[in-house]
Amino acid sequence: MTAPEPWLDIFARPQTLVEIGGERRFNLYDTGEGPVTVILAHGYGGRTLSWFKVQPEVAKFARVISYDRAGFGFSDPGPLPRTVSRTVADLRAALAEHGVAPPYLLVGHSAGSFDVRYFAYRYPDEVAGIVISDGSSEGQRERFEAAVPHFMTRVQAAIDNFELNATYAEHGRFQTDYARYLPPPEAHYTDAVNAALRDWYAKASTWRAMASEYRALYGASSDEVLAVRRDLGAMPIIALTAGHRDWPGLAREDSDKLLSIWRAQQREFAALSARGLCREVADSGHSIPLERPQAVIDAIREVAEMTR
Repeated sequence: MTAPEPWLDIFARPQTLVEIGGERRFNLYDTGEGPVTVILAHGYGGRTLSWFKVQPEVAKFARVISYDRAGFGFSDPGPLPRTVSRTVADLRAALAEHGVAPPYLLVGHSAGSFDVRYFAYRYPDEVAGIVISDGSSEGQRERFEAAVPHFMTRVQAAIDNFELNATYAEHGRFQTDYARYLPPPEAHYTDAVNAALRDWYAKASTWRAMASEYRALYGASSDEVLAVRRDLGAMPIIALTAGHRDWPGLAREDSDKLLSIWRAQQREFAALSARGLCREVADSGHSIPLERPQAVIDAIREVAEMTR
């Protein structure tokens, strides 16, 4: 394995902290230049670092901004619950304060798809195009539960674990016995980045944000997206879907049922636009930006060209 590249140390510290009101700071990573402004919305539990394979390449042909949702990475915690309407309000406030005007090409991976979908449904005049990378979909809880009735038991167990971790963090348990509870350092990250991740996971506010976002993903946030869902006219859209995926803790048969629903929802979203396309990335699992970043880069380039 090759050594991690030193430039990754940029993710060991805040990139650009923007004041968004209430004395809260929102972290943006702003690179590149060009006629299109691309906004990258990370998946659940992610941060600007989640796009380290995609952002440098997109910055060669566009201005590209990734961000940390409130309570993640270097963005300050926000009021609970962490619903998608609050996240999009934070993002729009940060972009305005940073002087980045619409329209935007929105890109969302996994749970970050909620940010993109809500933004596009609510503010279509500010959106030039969309790329979805194996995105979560509004209304998926109901369809998942219909196919796999015990699915929400798994979700609730994860939420309970996150809330327990918040309690552990409050009492300093992660600082004194980190290795017992949390994953080891990642070999593809620098020592500085791994240290930043360690500090992040040791915060109670991190785990509260994770628990709140995950709960909202299958409740309030889904309802908020459904409430504003609309036809997207001729907006350029490419929805990428993984060729294979497992849901940890579920039998193969149940995972296959969920994957079938997941793929159908990607097609349904693309069909909201007369210029919507859905593509399977056959050799990738769920983490397309990390496993097959070129597929995401190429989709962004294609949608950028369609917006001109």
